[in-house]
Amino acid sequence: MEFNYEKLCRSWRWNIPTYYNIGRDCTDKHANTESHRNKIALYWENEEGETRRFTFTDLSVISNKIGNALLSLGFQKGDRLLIRLPNLPEFPLVFLGAIKIGAIPIPTSSMLTAEEIGFLLDDSGARCIVTTSGLYEAVEENRGRHELFRDVLIVGRPTPSGCIDLAELIRKSPEGLDVPETKADDVAYICYTSGTTGFPKGVVHAQRALIGRDPSALYWQALKPHYTVMHAGKLNWTYTLGTGCLDPWRYGCSTVIYGGEHNPEKFFELIDKYRVNVFMAVPTVYRQMLRIADETNHDLTSLHHALSAGEHLSEELFHSWKNKLGVELYDGLGMSEFSYYLSNMPGMLIKPGSAVKPQPGHRSALIDEEGKEVGVGEVGVLATPRDDPGIMLRYWQRPEETEKMFRGEWFVSGDYFYKDEDGYFWLVGREDDIITTFGYRVSPFEVERVLSEHPLINECAVTGINTEEDKTITTAFVVLKNQIDDLERLKQQILEYAHHRLARYKCPREIVFLESLPKTANGKVKRKTLRETYDSF
Repeated sequence: MEFNYEKLCRSWRWNIPTYYNIGRDCTDKHANTESHRNKIALYWENEEGETRRFTFTDLSVISNKIGNALLSLGFQKGDRLLIRLPNLPEFPLVFLGAIKIGAIPIPTSSMLTAEEIGFLLDDSGARCIVTTSGLYEAVEENRGRHELFRDVLIVGRPTPSGCIDLAELIRKSPEGLDVPETKADDVAYICYTSGTTGFPKGVVHAQRALIGRDPSALYWQALKPHYTVMHAGKLNWTYTLGTGCLDPWRYGCSTVIYGGEHNPEKFFELIDKYRVNVFMAVPTVYRQMLRIADETNHDLTSLHHALSAGEHLSEELFHSWKNKLGVELYDGLGMSEFSYYLSNMPGMLIKPGSAVKPQPGHRSALIDEEGKEVGVGEVGVLATPRDDPGIMLRYWQRPEETEKMFRGEWFVSGDYFYKDEDGYFWLVGREDDIITTFGYRVSPFEVERVLSEHPLINECAVTGINTEEDKTITTAFVVLKNQIDDLERLKQQILEYAHHRLARYKCPREIVFLESLPKTANGKVKRKTLRETYDSF
């Protein structure tokens, strides 16, 4: 069928029901159909080759039992829980089980430190953490320190003292789940994103958010019910959890989760083994896969297309991937507050180099400071009508920051673009200073807050440095309180200090010592000048 972008945009109509639940939509709906109840919904494999498989009926039953397990612990609608797990099947199962009863799951990175976990517990008021014994140490440090935090559910063995064996609790729980229906506008989940205050912000999404992702599922992922999809990332990232599990399951697709350490060769192997039709990753992963593409002999003929997001997709990488593997690579752009609503799409003419269009259904535009749409070739901030079902409800307990994201009837992203004569949006830059490095979003203010507490540091500023095309490293520019002779040794000490306080992906890769930081007359750090300073070293 010919892809007619303008016609699709004109014909799109949202159909948001009064009552809706993400968990039921992804599992129960398919378990109750002859065509899908016994279909494999989830293939899981780790680096040792151990495998697990789950049908849609399995997903339905297990998520029901998890919902009942949480109810047995006293969970009520609106109660929060943190999910601190590696890429295990239990991650999405706990996520869906909690959502089914109206509880609010919060996916978190397994790399977070005890201090960072403590902040999330205090900020969210979570009463429970689901984790493994191997990841328990940082959780244990928070026991007894937070008012609402009580239970720790352990996936796998052994079960540390004072914790609950999740598998045993599931085994004892009934399969039938009888709870009131949730409404489409009820809170479904919270994901924390890098903030501009030095602390992460909780992004609150409604149950309807999954319906709001339909344009992405239909036109960027271009899902078909017989497809098998795979995402190379970690499940705590909404890019992975959303495009790798929730969207495919809503449309009855099978998904592959890799539960091992990052391994480009393994990605090729799994695409071949499970006949993956749509593969998803960040540009860094695609570059790594390209480096070994000539050394692999896996059959990739099942692969219909691949998706890229999380970092800038260069024109060079776009062409290299297609020329080497014969597979189209479609770029997408989104944010934690509004997942992947601009993209290239199968059937659409591609202009490589971050040229994208709003997906049909998302009426995004470029506006000026007064909220008026700008003309062709003019730079404007990306905005979308605030009634779009994919947009977040709010930031958790941050009404002032929530208000800043809206301008009249527009939700304002903070990304600046210009539109060419064909309607393609070209990224110009960001309103904020968030660093995108290796697919992760890092707040420089959060890193600065931690480094500024080092006893030898007077002040510091953090920014992203492009060391080569498509590669950005987090770099800290440091002003010391007193002169130090052995700066190389101090640099290592500061890096170690950061690693003890921050998740690995947030830590600076480079330290640059300066006598003073360049600032504006109002005292704001001139980060552009810092980047130029780095280039002169």
